[in-house]
Amino acid sequence: MLQTLTIQNLALIEKLSLDFHSGFTTLTGETGAGKSILLDALGLALGERADSGLVRHGTARADITADFDINGLAQVQTWLTENEFDDQEDDAYSCLLRRTITSEGRSKAYINGLPASISQLKALSDLLIDIHGQHEHQSLLHSNKQLELLDAYANHPAQLQSVREAYQQWQSLKKRHQELLEQQTDRQSQLDLLSFQLQEFDKVMPVADEYDGLAEEQNSLAHANEIKQAVFNAYDLIEGDGGVSEKLNSAIHALESVTEYSPALASVAEQLNSLLIDAQEAANDIQAQDHHIDLDPVRLQAVDDRLSELFGLAKRYTLEPQDLVEKHQQIRESLAELQDSDASLEQLKQEIDLAETAYQKAATALTKSRQTSGKKLSDTVTDAMKTLGMENGQFKIDISPADKPSATGSDAVSFQVTANKGQPLQPLAKVASGGELSRISLAIQVASAEVASLPTLIFDEVDVGIGGGIAEVVGQKMQQLGQHRQIFSITHLAQVAAYGQHHLNIAKATVGEQTLTQVTTLNEAERVEELARMLGGMTITENTRNHAKEMLATAQKG
Repeated sequence: MLQTLTIQNLALIEKLSLDFHSGFTTLTGETGAGKSILLDALGLALGERADSGLVRHGTARADITADFDINGLAQVQTWLTENEFDDQEDDAYSCLLRRTITSEGRSKAYINGLPASISQLKALSDLLIDIHGQHEHQSLLHSNKQLELLDAYANHPAQLQSVREAYQQWQSLKKRHQELLEQQTDRQSQLDLLSFQLQEFDKVMPVADEYDGLAEEQNSLAHANEIKQAVFNAYDLIEGDGGVSEKLNSAIHALESVTEYSPALASVAEQLNSLLIDAQEAANDIQAQDHHIDLDPVRLQAVDDRLSELFGLAKRYTLEPQDLVEKHQQIRESLAELQDSDASLEQLKQEIDLAETAYQKAATALTKSRQTSGKKLSDTVTDAMKTLGMENGQFKIDISPADKPSATGSDAVSFQVTANKGQPLQPLAKVASGGELSRISLAIQVASAEVASLPTLIFDEVDVGIGGGIAEVVGQKMQQLGQHRQIFSITHLAQVAAYGQHHLNIAKATVGEQTLTQVTTLNEAERVEELARMLGGMTITENTRNHAKEMLATAQKG
C-alpha cells in the first residue's frame, strides 16, 4: 500500500509530506483547492508524462517520492528482483518510486534509489496502484475498453498470453507463405539467373584463402631472378674470397696472437668470434633459401592465369576476390531454396493450418473464460445498479464472434444495458443518459475493484452526477472495499466523505506573497465542520452541523 507521498515544488505545493494508512481515506476540498495536484504528483511518481509547466514558479526542479509497503506482494517483489531493483540493504518490504522534473522539461526516474526508465516505472506501478478517473465512464463507450475491462475482471493473463503468442506465430507463417507466393511469379527467371551464375562459379570453383596465397606466390615467381641474384651476392659477401667470414677470422687471429700481452683483448676476440658464428649461420640460411627459389616461367604463367580468372569473376559480381567463396555458397543455397519452393509452400501450408488450429483452441478457451466472468460481472453490476437507484436496471455483457481474429482473441464484447422496466437491452452508448452512465460506470468500477489484486485503488470524483441516498450507498461500498485494501476517494459529496476512516482536507492558503496548497488530516470535530461545509455551502448553520455530526456518526458505525 501507499505509505508516504512527498512533494517538493510542484504547482502550488512548496513542500508537502503525507503519511497514509490502510482502509478508506477521503480527500475533500473546495473546487480549485488543488486536489488534482495530488493526483498529478502521484501520477508522475507512477510514470505519467512529465510537464515542465507543473514545476513551481521560480524553482529549478520538482521532486516527487512515493513510498509503498510491499509486504505480502510477491509479484512486486519478484519484479524488483528480476529487474535488479530489490533493496538488499534496507527494508526489503518497502519500495521507493521517485521522479524529478526540471523547469526545462527534463525528467529522471528512480526505483529504490537506482536510475530507471519511465517504462520500468509504469510497469512497476501497474502492480501497485489503480486510479479510476472521473471521466472513466466516457471510455466505457468504446468496445476495446469494454474488452479490456472484462479481461481485467476475469484475471486470466496466462490465457491472454497464449492467444497472443499463437496469433503471432500464425500470422508470421502466413506472411512467409505470402512472400514465397510472390517469389513464384518470377520463379523461372530467377531459376535461369541463379543457374547461370552457379555455372560461372562452378567453372572457376574459388577456394577459401586461395587468392591471397596465389598473389604471394606470383610476387615471388615474378621476381625470382632478382631474389636469386641478391641471395648469391649476399652469400658471396659473407663466405666468398675476402668476405666477412674471412676478414673476421683474420681479425680474431690477430687479436689472439697478442692476448698474452694484453688480456683485455681476449674479450674483444670472443665478441668477434660470436659475430663470426652469427655470420656463418646467416650464410647457411641464405644458401638454404637459394634452393627454394624457383625459376619456373610455366608455373608463373599458371598462377597469372588463375589470378586473372578469379579477379575477372570478382569484377563481374562487384566483389572482392576474397569474397568469391561466400558468394558461391549463397548462390547454391538460393537456387536450392527456389528449386524446393514448391515443397516449402506445401510445408508452410501445413504449418499454417496447425498454427491456426492452435490459435482457435487458445481463443476458444479464452472465450469460455470471458463468458464465465462476463456472466458473473453482469450479475454483480446489475445488483450494484439497483443499489445505486436504478431499481429496474439490468446489465449484460454480450460476447459474440469478432469480424476477424486478432491478438486479443476472436471475441467482440458489447456492454448492454437497460435502465427501465420493459425496455430491451441495448448498447451502453445508446441508452444511458449522462447521470445513468456515471452510475453504471461506478457500479462497474466497484464490481471490478472487488476482485482486483492491486493493493491500492483511487477513485477520482467517480461519484459525480449522483447524490442523496445513492451517494450514501457509494460511501458504504467504498468503506467495504477498504476492509480488504487501501482505498482513496476524492469527492465533493458529504455522504461519501463521511464513510472514510481517514479524512484529508485540501485547501489553498496565502503565505506572505505566495499562494500554497496545504493538506490537513482532520480530527473528528474538523470532519464535522468540513462535512457541514459540503452540505451547507457558504452559510453553515447549527442544524447543518448537527446533520453533519449525525451523518458522520452513522457512517462510522459501519
